[in-house]
Amino acid sequence: MYKILLLPLDERPCNYTFPRIMPRADFQLIEPPLAALGLKKRPADRDRLAAWLMEEGSGADAVILSMDTLIYGGLIPSRLHHESAEALCARAEILRKFREKNPACRIYAFQTIMRCPFYSLSDEEPDYYAECGAEIHLFGRYTHKKSLGILSEEEEKDFPRVQEKAAAALADYTARRAVNLEVLFHTLKLVKEGIVDSFIVPQDDSAPYGFTAMDQQKVRAFIRENGLLLKVPVYPAADDTGMTMLCRAVNELNGVRPKIYVYYASARGPFVTPSFEDRSIDATIKNQILAAGCRRVYSLPECDIMLAVNIGSEMLYLKSEEEMNIAYQIERSLPEYIDQIKYALSEGKLVAVADVAHPTQNDVELFRLLYEEDLLLKIHAYAGWNTSSNTLGTVICESCLYFCGRDDRGNRDFLLHRYYDDVGYCSHTRTWTDVNPVPANGCTVFVLDGERGKCVAAAREELLRYMSENFPAIAALVEDVDVRSPWNRTFEMDFVLKTKD
Repeated sequence: MYKILLLPLDERPCNYTFPRIMPRADFQLIEPPLAALGLKKRPADRDRLAAWLMEEGSGADAVILSMDTLIYGGLIPSRLHHESAEALCARAEILRKFREKNPACRIYAFQTIMRCPFYSLSDEEPDYYAECGAEIHLFGRYTHKKSLGILSEEEEKDFPRVQEKAAAALADYTARRAVNLEVLFHTLKLVKEGIVDSFIVPQDDSAPYGFTAMDQQKVRAFIRENGLLLKVPVYPAADDTGMTMLCRAVNELNGVRPKIYVYYASARGPFVTPSFEDRSIDATIKNQILAAGCRRVYSLPECDIMLAVNIGSEMLYLKSEEEMNIAYQIERSLPEYIDQIKYALSEGKLVAVADVAHPTQNDVELFRLLYEEDLLLKIHAYAGWNTSSNTLGTVICESCLYFCGRDDRGNRDFLLHRYYDDVGYCSHTRTWTDVNPVPANGCTVFVLDGERGKCVAAAREELLRYMSENFPAIAALVEDVDVRSPWNRTFEMDFVLKTKD
């Protein structure tokens, strides 16, 4: 049995729990103790994690490392620190020591480009982002567009207001971005030296213009200049990247490259730019498949896995009924999509459903059709949570792990987890919780009354009710669900399902 270490991006379920509860192939997955990781804005114990890596690395066949955790203490701490580039780069040097001690172990690593949200909210950003986050984002956007000569007249007029509002925070914000970029370049040098075997640069919440896009250009230039173009992909991702690298490690240890055929519910689907991303979904899928150690093919007969992408002609975040009608009813055919899934299954292909029609939640209309057609336990992977890339990384990993291990029970249980999380919670219970127990208990969606408080207890009861009333055949397979809020907010919950035989 292979031994694989995973140092996750942070302690949230998507990073820490999902890889552990996915279907098993011939490997043992070892993660650091949860107590060694941070808590949202509190950094992880980096010295303890470094010691864990060196100790547990003995005899490991592969290690998967979030450099954001190893260097900064987690994703959120990477946006808040006040450390020098020199001190941070020194932390990355542990990879040299690890390589010297474990020359045969394959090292997989990833490090994000710092995001720049378009809204004023400090939940995951520095405190000043609550006052001028939108202006910081616009400052980067306007600066970038002006350098390209495409700043509109309206944007030109708004620029002085933006500069004035963001002025007090820009020095701190841009200095941190510069430091993080220097640290990323240092890690990329380790890739060039052959110390790291496989590396990904995920873009967390990206956009075509702005600070993140400008940093991406610098990273791409560094990659080209150092001969890393075929070794280091750069694409929209973050919370899914640990799963992508787990997928690659398992594929490579087993000497396989699963062949994936991509099928879209809409003819215009490949050209849609998902919310919070900077390019067409098909461009991202190409990177996702390659980064996961798979190969894309272009017909059903030659594939091992059909990646069935549920998407309309647009991905609409704030949508009117008329926009929904055009993008999702006229330009998309769910009947034909369902028929293709049935055909692929009849041909003995594995089917992975990437439900990315709507940002941050699944498509309930599709899910009801899958349920009514008795397909939910016949498909081999499903996800429909948060960003498009998060969903894609999840389903590609799940389907490939099943391809390698054929763990039917583990795969069924992970599917049930996705159905309760992505469908039951993200698409219904989260909104219900936001407008019912949250205000009733004097809370906000960002500050609840504890990770197992009254708000979470009410959310659990509503989740169980919703699944039992709407999808009884699925609910019949779940004996109990434990629910907690790891970051004391409603956006994500940690679900532990007790399933029936």
